[in-house]
Amino acid sequence: MQIIIGMDELIRDSLTGGNPADHIAMANKRRREYLILLDNAKAAAITAVDAYNRVNHPCRNETTLILLTNAWELLAKAVLVQAHLSIRKGQRGDTISAEAAISKLLHRKDLIKHEAETVQQVISLRHAAVHHFLPPIPDEVMQHLLFFGCKFFREVVKRHFKAHSKDLEQNFLSLSFMELTTYADKIKKVVSRVKKNSSDRKLAWLLERGIEFDGTQYLTEKQFSAKYRGKKQVMPYLSINKFLGSTDMVRVVPIQAPRNYTADISLRKGSSRDASLPVLIKKTELEKDYPYLTKELANKVGKNVNFVAKATHALGLKGDPKYHLAIRSSKSSAIQRYSEAAVQHLRSKLVTEPDYNPYKQSAFDSSDQLN
Repeated sequence: MQIIIGMDELIRDSLTGGNPADHIAMANKRRREYLILLDNAKAAAITAVDAYNRVNHPCRNETTLILLTNAWELLAKAVLVQAHLSIRKGQRGDTISAEAAISKLLHRKDLIKHEAETVQQVISLRHAAVHHFLPPIPDEVMQHLLFFGCKFFREVVKRHFKAHSKDLEQNFLSLSFMELTTYADKIKKVVSRVKKNSSDRKLAWLLERGIEFDGTQYLTEKQFSAKYRGKKQVMPYLSINKFLGSTDMVRVVPIQAPRNYTADISLRKGSSRDASLPVLIKKTELEKDYPYLTKELANKVGKNVNFVAKATHALGLKGDPKYHLAIRSSKSSAIQRYSEAAVQHLRSKLVTEPDYNPYKQSAFDSSDQLN
Protein backbone atom coordinates (compact mmCIF):
# COMPACT_ATOMS: atom_id res chain seq x y z
CA MET A 1 0.00 0.00 0.00
CA GLN A 2 1.43 3.39 -1.02
CA ILE A 3 1.86 5.99 1.74
CA ILE A 4 2.17 9.59 0.59
CA ILE A 5 4.27 11.78 2.88
CA GLY A 6 3.71 15.53 2.80
CA MET A 7 6.61 17.77 1.71
CA ASP A 8 6.59 19.61 5.04
CA GLU A 9 7.12 16.32 6.89
CA LEU A 10 10.06 15.39 4.64
CA ILE A 11 11.65 18.82 5.17
CA ARG A 12 11.15 18.52 8.92
CA ASP A 13 12.78 15.09 8.94
CA SER A 14 15.76 16.32 6.94
CA LEU A 15 16.25 19.31 9.24
CA THR A 16 16.02 17.20 12.39
CA GLY A 17 18.12 14.37 11.05
CA GLY A 18 15.17 12.07 10.46
CA ASN A 19 15.28 9.47 7.74
CA PRO A 20 12.35 9.66 5.28
CA ALA A 21 12.52 5.89 4.84
CA ASP A 22 12.08 5.47 8.60
CA HIS A 23 9.18 7.89 8.51
CA ILE A 24 7.46 5.85 5.79
CA ALA A 25 8.02 2.65 7.78
CA MET A 26 6.50 4.27 10.87
CA ALA A 27 3.53 5.54 8.84
CA ASN A 28 2.91 2.03 7.51
CA LYS A 29 3.16 0.60 11.01
CA ARG A 30 0.74 3.19 12.39
CA ARG A 31 -1.73 2.56 9.57
CA ARG A 32 -1.63 -1.18 10.16
CA GLU A 33 -2.21 -0.60 13.87
CA TYR A 34 -5.34 1.55 13.57
CA LEU A 35 -6.84 -0.69 10.89
CA ILE A 36 -6.33 -3.77 13.04
CA LEU A 37 -7.88 -1.92 15.99
CA LEU A 38 -10.81 -0.85 13.81
CA ASP A 39 -11.45 -4.34 12.42
CA ASN A 40 -11.43 -5.86 15.90
CA ALA A 41 -13.68 -3.08 17.20
CA LYS A 42 -16.31 -3.75 14.53
CA ALA A 43 -16.19 -7.49 15.19
CA ALA A 44 -16.67 -6.92 18.93
CA ALA A 45 -19.63 -4.56 18.37
CA ILE A 46 -21.48 -7.02 16.15
CA THR A 47 -20.74 -9.91 18.52
CA ALA A 48 -22.10 -7.83 21.42
CA VAL A 49 -25.45 -7.56 19.61
CA ASP A 50 -25.34 -11.29 18.89
CA ALA A 51 -24.62 -12.06 22.54
CA TYR A 52 -27.56 -10.00 23.75
CA ASN A 53 -29.96 -11.60 21.26
CA ARG A 54 -29.01 -15.17 22.14
CA VAL A 55 -31.84 -17.17 23.71
CA ASN A 56 -31.25 -18.36 27.31
CA HIS A 57 -27.77 -16.87 27.48
CA PRO A 58 -26.62 -17.48 31.10
CA CYS A 59 -24.31 -14.43 31.05
CA ARG A 60 -26.12 -12.25 28.53
CA ASN A 61 -25.65 -8.87 30.21
CA GLU A 62 -22.08 -9.59 31.29
CA THR A 63 -21.01 -10.80 27.83
CA THR A 64 -22.73 -7.91 26.06
CA LEU A 65 -21.13 -5.30 28.31
CA ILE A 66 -17.66 -6.84 27.99
CA LEU A 67 -17.85 -6.98 24.19
CA LEU A 68 -19.40 -3.53 23.78
CA THR A 69 -16.74 -2.02 26.04
CA ASN A 70 -14.05 -3.81 24.03
CA ALA A 71 -15.56 -2.45 20.81
CA TRP A 72 -15.51 1.13 22.07
CA GLU A 73 -12.03 0.91 23.57
CA LEU A 74 -10.56 -0.37 20.30
CA LEU A 75 -12.50 2.15 18.20
CA ALA A 76 -11.35 5.04 20.40
CA LYS A 77 -7.74 3.86 20.13
CA ALA A 78 -8.06 3.50 16.35
CA VAL A 79 -9.20 7.14 16.14
CA LEU A 80 -6.35 8.28 18.40
CA VAL A 81 -3.68 6.29 16.53
CA GLN A 82 -4.95 7.59 13.18
CA ALA A 83 -4.58 11.12 14.62
CA HIS A 84 -0.93 10.32 15.59
CA LEU A 85 -1.77 10.45 19.31
CA SER A 86 -0.22 8.06 21.81
CA ILE A 87 -2.37 5.40 23.44
CA ARG A 88 0.47 4.22 25.70
CA LYS A 89 0.91 4.79 29.41
CA GLY A 90 3.83 4.27 31.77
CA GLN A 91 7.12 2.59 30.93
CA ARG A 92 5.83 -0.95 30.32
CA GLY A 93 4.13 -0.11 27.05
CA ASP A 94 0.60 -0.76 28.34
CA THR A 95 -2.23 1.07 26.60
CA ILE A 96 -4.70 3.37 28.30
CA SER A 97 -7.96 2.08 29.77
CA ALA A 98 -11.30 2.10 27.96
CA GLU A 99 -12.68 4.92 30.11
CA ALA A 100 -9.56 7.04 29.52
CA ALA A 101 -9.76 6.46 25.75
CA ILE A 102 -13.40 7.58 25.67
CA SER A 103 -12.51 10.60 27.79
CA LYS A 104 -9.92 11.57 25.16
CA LEU A 105 -12.57 11.31 22.40
CA LEU A 106 -14.82 13.62 24.41
CA HIS A 107 -11.95 16.08 24.92
CA ARG A 108 -11.25 16.03 21.15
CA LYS A 109 -15.00 16.54 20.47
CA ASP A 110 -15.23 13.22 18.62
CA LEU A 111 -18.11 12.55 21.02
CA ILE A 112 -20.52 14.99 22.61
CA LYS A 113 -21.24 14.87 26.34
CA HIS A 114 -24.34 12.66 26.47
CA GLU A 115 -22.79 10.22 23.95
CA ALA A 116 -19.65 9.84 26.06
CA GLU A 117 -21.78 9.46 29.20
CA THR A 118 -23.73 6.63 27.57
CA VAL A 119 -20.53 4.75 26.70
CA GLN A 120 -19.02 5.41 30.14
CA GLN A 121 -22.06 3.77 31.76
CA VAL A 122 -21.42 0.67 29.65
CA ILE A 123 -17.77 0.64 30.73
CA SER A 124 -18.61 1.13 34.41
CA LEU A 125 -21.03 -1.82 34.33
CA ARG A 126 -18.44 -3.89 32.47
CA HIS A 127 -15.91 -3.33 35.26
CA ALA A 128 -18.42 -4.56 37.83
CA ALA A 129 -19.16 -7.64 35.70
CA VAL A 130 -15.46 -8.52 35.34
CA HIS A 131 -14.16 -7.66 38.80
CA HIS A 132 -17.16 -8.42 41.03
CA PHE A 133 -20.74 -9.06 39.93
CA LEU A 134 -23.58 -7.13 38.35
CA PRO A 135 -26.73 -6.17 40.22
CA PRO A 136 -30.01 -6.95 38.42
CA ILE A 137 -30.30 -4.62 35.40
CA PRO A 138 -33.76 -3.88 33.91
CA ASP A 139 -34.12 -4.89 30.28
CA GLU A 140 -34.94 -1.30 29.37
CA VAL A 141 -31.58 -0.09 30.74
CA MET A 142 -29.60 -2.76 28.85
CA GLN A 143 -31.52 -2.17 25.62
CA HIS A 144 -31.00 1.59 25.88
CA LEU A 145 -27.25 1.26 26.45
CA LEU A 146 -26.86 -1.35 23.70
CA PHE A 147 -28.95 0.54 21.13
CA PHE A 148 -27.30 3.92 21.62
CA GLY A 149 -23.89 2.34 22.25
CA CYS A 150 -24.09 0.77 18.77
CA LYS A 151 -25.71 3.84 17.18
CA PHE A 152 -22.95 6.19 18.38
CA PHE A 153 -20.34 3.57 17.45
CA ARG A 154 -21.58 3.54 13.83
CA GLU A 155 -21.56 7.35 13.72
CA VAL A 156 -17.93 7.56 14.89
CA VAL A 157 -16.88 4.92 12.34
CA LYS A 158 -18.70 6.81 9.59
CA ARG A 159 -17.01 10.11 10.53
CA HIS A 160 -13.45 8.79 10.80
CA PHE A 161 -13.42 5.67 8.59
CA LYS A 162 -16.11 6.29 5.99
CA ALA A 163 -15.03 3.41 3.76
CA HIS A 164 -15.69 1.01 6.64
CA SER A 165 -19.16 2.29 7.61
CA LYS A 166 -20.87 0.00 5.07
CA ASP A 167 -19.81 -2.98 7.22
CA LEU A 168 -22.26 -1.85 9.91
CA GLU A 169 -25.44 -1.43 7.88
CA GLN A 170 -27.13 -4.64 8.97
CA ASN A 171 -30.54 -4.75 10.61
CA PHE A 172 -30.77 -6.86 13.77
CA LEU A 173 -34.09 -8.38 14.80
CA SER A 174 -34.88 -9.17 18.43
CA LEU A 175 -38.12 -10.72 19.67
CA SER A 176 -40.00 -9.36 22.66
CA PHE A 177 -43.24 -10.53 24.26
CA MET A 178 -43.16 -8.22 27.27
CA GLU A 179 -44.53 -4.70 27.53
CA LEU A 180 -41.36 -2.69 28.14
CA THR A 181 -41.06 0.94 29.16
CA THR A 182 -37.84 2.99 28.81
CA TYR A 183 -34.44 3.62 30.37
CA ALA A 184 -35.77 6.84 31.95
CA ASP A 185 -38.75 5.12 33.52
CA LYS A 186 -36.67 2.29 35.00
CA ILE A 187 -33.89 4.60 36.25
CA LYS A 188 -36.41 6.71 38.14
CA LYS A 189 -37.75 3.58 39.83
CA VAL A 190 -34.25 2.29 40.62
CA VAL A 191 -33.19 5.62 42.12
CA SER A 192 -36.38 5.84 44.19
CA ARG A 193 -35.30 2.63 45.96
CA VAL A 194 -31.59 3.31 46.60
CA LYS A 195 -32.13 3.95 50.32
CA LYS A 196 -33.94 0.67 50.81
CA ASN A 197 -32.47 -1.78 48.32
CA SER A 198 -28.74 -2.54 48.06
CA SER A 199 -28.99 -3.91 44.50
CA ASP A 200 -30.70 -0.77 43.24
CA ARG A 201 -28.16 1.36 45.10
CA LYS A 202 -25.28 -0.50 43.45
CA LEU A 203 -26.79 -0.19 39.96
CA ALA A 204 -27.46 3.54 40.42
CA TRP A 205 -23.89 4.04 41.66
CA LEU A 206 -22.35 2.13 38.73
CA LEU A 207 -24.28 4.24 36.21
CA GLU A 208 -23.58 7.47 38.10
CA ARG A 209 -19.84 6.81 38.29
CA GLY A 210 -19.74 6.23 34.55
CA ILE A 211 -21.46 9.55 33.89
CA GLU A 212 -19.22 11.38 36.37
CA PHE A 213 -15.88 9.94 35.22
CA ASP A 214 -13.52 12.91 34.94
CA GLY A 215 -10.76 11.28 32.89
CA THR A 216 -8.70 10.13 35.86
CA GLN A 217 -10.75 8.54 38.64
CA TYR A 218 -14.12 7.05 39.46
CA LEU A 219 -16.73 8.17 41.96
CA THR A 220 -16.64 5.82 44.97
CA GLU A 221 -19.76 4.21 46.40
CA LYS A 222 -19.23 6.24 49.58
CA GLN A 223 -19.08 9.49 47.61
CA PHE A 224 -22.22 8.46 45.76
CA SER A 225 -24.15 7.90 49.01
CA ALA A 226 -22.96 11.27 50.35
CA LYS A 227 -24.75 13.03 47.47
CA TYR A 228 -28.20 12.30 48.83
CA ARG A 229 -27.53 11.71 52.54
CA GLY A 230 -30.11 13.58 54.60
CA LYS A 231 -32.22 14.42 51.53
CA LYS A 232 -35.83 13.33 51.12
CA GLN A 233 -35.45 12.86 47.38
CA VAL A 234 -32.43 11.33 45.66
CA MET A 235 -32.92 12.00 41.94
CA PRO A 236 -32.43 15.81 41.92
CA TYR A 237 -28.94 15.43 43.40
CA LEU A 238 -27.59 12.91 40.87
CA SER A 239 -25.84 13.56 37.56
CA ILE A 240 -27.96 10.83 35.99
CA ASN A 241 -30.92 13.19 36.38
CA LYS A 242 -29.25 15.67 34.00
CA PHE A 243 -28.36 12.81 31.65
CA LEU A 244 -32.06 11.91 31.34
CA GLY A 245 -32.77 15.42 30.15
CA SER A 246 -30.10 15.38 27.45
CA THR A 247 -30.44 11.96 25.82
CA ASP A 248 -33.10 10.45 23.56
CA MET A 249 -35.11 7.44 24.65
CA VAL A 250 -35.65 4.18 22.79
CA ARG A 251 -38.42 1.65 23.29
CA VAL A 252 -38.89 -1.78 21.74
CA VAL A 253 -42.54 -2.05 20.69
CA PRO A 254 -43.72 -5.45 19.43
CA ILE A 255 -47.10 -5.10 17.70
CA GLN A 256 -49.35 -8.03 16.91
CA ALA A 257 -52.14 -6.84 14.63
CA PRO A 258 -55.18 -8.94 13.68
CA ARG A 259 -55.94 -9.47 10.02
CA ASN A 260 -57.17 -6.33 8.24
CA TYR A 261 -55.79 -4.02 10.96
CA THR A 262 -53.27 -1.25 10.32
CA ALA A 263 -50.70 -0.22 12.95
CA ASP A 264 -49.92 3.50 13.15
CA ILE A 265 -47.21 4.75 15.52
CA SER A 266 -46.83 8.50 15.99
CA LEU A 267 -44.39 10.59 18.01
CA ARG A 268 -45.88 13.55 19.87
CA LYS A 269 -44.19 16.31 21.82
CA GLY A 270 -44.53 15.49 25.51
CA SER A 271 -43.83 17.32 28.74
CA SER A 272 -40.30 18.65 29.24
CA ARG A 273 -40.56 17.43 32.83
CA ASP A 274 -40.99 13.81 31.81
CA ALA A 275 -38.19 11.98 29.97
CA SER A 276 -40.18 8.76 29.60
CA LEU A 277 -41.52 7.55 26.27
CA PRO A 278 -45.10 6.29 26.60
CA VAL A 279 -46.40 4.38 23.61
CA LEU A 280 -50.13 4.32 23.08
CA ILE A 281 -51.44 1.64 20.75
CA LYS A 282 -55.06 1.90 19.70
CA LYS A 283 -56.87 -0.76 17.72
CA THR A 284 -59.07 0.91 15.13
CA GLU A 285 -62.14 -0.71 13.59
CA LEU A 286 -62.52 1.38 10.45
CA GLU A 287 -66.28 0.97 9.87
CA LYS A 288 -67.07 1.51 13.54
CA ASP A 289 -64.64 4.28 14.50
CA TYR A 290 -64.69 6.24 11.21
CA PRO A 291 -67.98 5.29 9.55
CA TYR A 292 -68.49 8.36 7.32
CA LEU A 293 -67.01 9.26 3.96
CA THR A 294 -66.96 12.98 3.09
CA LYS A 295 -70.27 12.75 1.19
CA GLU A 296 -71.92 10.89 4.07
CA LEU A 297 -70.63 13.48 6.54
CA ALA A 298 -72.07 16.22 4.34
CA ASN A 299 -75.48 14.51 4.35
CA LYS A 300 -75.37 14.22 8.15
CA VAL A 301 -74.88 17.97 8.65
CA GLY A 302 -77.03 19.11 5.72
CA LYS A 303 -74.27 20.72 3.66
CA ASN A 304 -72.60 19.97 0.34
CA VAL A 305 -69.33 18.03 -0.03
CA ASN A 306 -67.23 21.07 -0.85
CA PHE A 307 -68.51 22.94 2.23
CA VAL A 308 -67.65 20.00 4.51
CA ALA A 309 -64.21 19.52 2.97
CA LYS A 310 -63.41 23.21 3.57
CA ALA A 311 -64.91 23.20 7.08
CA THR A 312 -63.04 20.12 8.32
CA HIS A 313 -59.79 21.71 7.18
CA ALA A 314 -60.57 25.19 8.58
CA LEU A 315 -61.68 23.81 11.96
CA GLY A 316 -58.67 21.52 12.33
CA LEU A 317 -60.64 18.29 12.16
CA LYS A 318 -58.50 16.87 9.37
CA GLY A 319 -55.46 15.12 10.76
CA ASP A 320 -56.92 14.87 14.26
CA PRO A 321 -57.48 11.15 14.99
CA LYS A 322 -60.46 12.00 17.15
CA TYR A 323 -62.33 13.19 14.04
CA HIS A 324 -60.55 12.00 10.92
CA LEU A 325 -58.52 9.22 9.34
CA ALA A 326 -56.99 9.25 5.85
CA ILE A 327 -56.67 5.84 4.17
CA ARG A 328 -54.16 5.84 1.33
CA SER A 329 -55.71 4.29 -1.77
CA SER A 330 -52.78 4.92 -4.11
CA LYS A 331 -49.45 6.77 -4.17
CA SER A 332 -51.20 10.05 -4.96
CA SER A 333 -54.63 9.84 -3.32
CA ALA A 334 -56.34 8.95 -0.07
CA ILE A 335 -59.88 8.20 1.13
CA GLN A 336 -61.05 10.57 3.88
CA ARG A 337 -63.09 9.01 6.68
CA TYR A 338 -64.74 10.75 9.64
CA SER A 339 -65.94 9.76 13.09
CA GLU A 340 -69.22 10.42 14.90
CA ALA A 341 -67.34 13.08 16.87
CA ALA A 342 -66.77 14.97 13.61
CA VAL A 343 -70.52 14.95 12.94
CA GLN A 344 -71.27 16.34 16.40
CA HIS A 345 -68.53 18.97 16.15
CA LEU A 346 -69.82 20.31 12.82
CA ARG A 347 -73.45 20.28 13.96
CA SER A 348 -72.50 22.20 17.11
CA LYS A 349 -70.58 24.74 15.06
CA LEU A 350 -73.57 25.33 12.74
CA VAL A 351 -75.95 25.68 15.69
CA THR A 352 -73.82 28.31 17.44
CA GLU A 353 -72.88 30.03 14.15
CA PRO A 354 -75.67 29.49 11.59
CA ASP A 355 -73.88 31.80 9.13
CA TYR A 356 -70.51 30.06 9.45
CA ASN A 357 -68.61 30.24 6.15
CA PRO A 358 -65.49 28.03 5.85
CA TYR A 359 -64.63 29.60 2.47
CA LYS A 360 -63.93 32.95 4.14
CA GLN A 361 -61.86 31.22 6.80
CA SER A 362 -59.83 29.41 4.14
CA ALA A 363 -59.25 32.67 2.27
CA PHE A 364 -58.15 34.37 5.51
CA ASP A 365 -55.73 31.52 6.24
CA SER A 366 -54.20 31.81 2.77
CA SER A 367 -53.82 35.58 3.10
CA ASP A 368 -52.32 35.17 6.56
CA GLN A 369 -49.77 32.70 5.24
CA LEU A 370 -48.80 35.06 2.42
CA ASN A 371 -48.17 37.83 4.93
